[in-house]
Amino acid sequence: MKIALLGNITLDFFAQDFRRMGHEVYVPPGFDTWRQETLDPESGLHRFAPDATLLLLPNEDIFTVITDLSSLEDPTSLKSLVPSLPLSTLAHETPGFWDDRMRSLAAMPFSLAGLKAIEEEFLFLAEFAAAPKKILAVDADNTLWRGIVSEDDPATVVPYADFQRGLLSLKDAGALLVLLSKNDSPANSDAPVARAFARSDMPLSLDDFAAVAVNWSTKASNMLDVCSRLNLSPDSAVFIDDNPHERAQMKAHLPAVTVMPFPRDMTRPAAILRRLRTRFFASVASTDEDRVRTALYQAEAARRASADKLPSLTAYLDSLGMTCAASLATQSDIPRLAQMAGKTNQFNATTIRRTADEIAAIVADPKRRTWTFRLSDNFGEMGLVCYIIYDCATRRITDFVMSCRAMGRTLEHFALNHVRHALAEEGIPLDGIDFAPTAKNAPFREFLGSIDLSADLPTHVVSGNA
Repeated sequence: MKIALLGNITLDFFAQDFRRMGHEVYVPPGFDTWRQETLDPESGLHRFAPDATLLLLPNEDIFTVITDLSSLEDPTSLKSLVPSLPLSTLAHETPGFWDDRMRSLAAMPFSLAGLKAIEEEFLFLAEFAAAPKKILAVDADNTLWRGIVSEDDPATVVPYADFQRGLLSLKDAGALLVLLSKNDSPANSDAPVARAFARSDMPLSLDDFAAVAVNWSTKASNMLDVCSRLNLSPDSAVFIDDNPHERAQMKAHLPAVTVMPFPRDMTRPAAILRRLRTRFFASVASTDEDRVRTALYQAEAARRASADKLPSLTAYLDSLGMTCAASLATQSDIPRLAQMAGKTNQFNATTIRRTADEIAAIVADPKRRTWTFRLSDNFGEMGLVCYIIYDCATRRITDFVMSCRAMGRTLEHFALNHVRHALAEEGIPLDGIDFAPTAKNAPFREFLGSIDLSADLPTHVVSGNA
């Protein structure tokens, strides 16, 4: 990678480290010349054309990673800069971050620990763009605890308790934890992994994981199997493992999976937990469905296991005992509706990405109707998984959105039947459903081509209480 270093401190220490790592590095000639370098299109900085630029201004508490030099439209004004994070954040996470002796002798105020923390953070931010993820897959040995349970006594491994509590916080906010480990299956309570998780001082338990793949197969193949079971794609997953060989294998076989760099000290996990929260799981914990997501996916796994034992799809759907609570939307539904509008692709009539404010206005509009549908069955609650918006002026459904986890259950038939009857009771006609084809909403196109708006559709879902 081509790295440029800018700032008002001595940058040679960083340059030496990055070059040792194999990177090509540019440091402007002269001290504190970063403004001139960024302003002059003929400067060495612009001729170097870095892949990423690190700007350090300790007096202003600024640590910024720049991937596009044109973003510094007015480098004479610090107000034009948006720090990736304050240096004070790194200092809080890193004991002994500052070094007054180095500040006096070398015009570089960081200790060796501070230097390494800045370099690690820069390389992470330069490599990983912010992207919402759903799966957080972790190894066990030397990742969740110090030690190897198949070689050591499970009673003697040392839990990385702060890291585990951080994972629990992410799980409670909606991230799906997955356990990937090369060990004997914990389905046997005497297996080492099962015994380790049964310890009272282990913050995590096996029940906290949406999926467990503990066996002697490759972790890449287990990740594929887990994604299939959870009905999610590999690009929705983040993988954490202390073993560089396992990380390399995952990158090679499943490049869509985000493979996190492993921290030097798991007894101080603040930095990796912050990166997970801010870079990949920043959007979790906004709705009730998010907060119980692990239970939702565990119930779905139970449904799939049940389906394998039944002779037909019809028998399976009948066995679920599905009920749906349909009602007009309220203000409390708006965060979930906005979330579905922003994320749902497959069963989405027009893929209109409505904001919470837009949906709030629609819900309050007397010339529109917004229905919500909450599904449950014998395995548990699925939550609010479908909504329909009807426009009285056009006499058409403008939004028909259903979560992918509710697909294949004839809920869409139930929902449309409900809307037809509700409109008929008001004496309002339904003339059609708006549709805008996309690369991903073929399931809705197939549904639209199979229905007759004038007739009730067959469904395995019955009406339940709101």
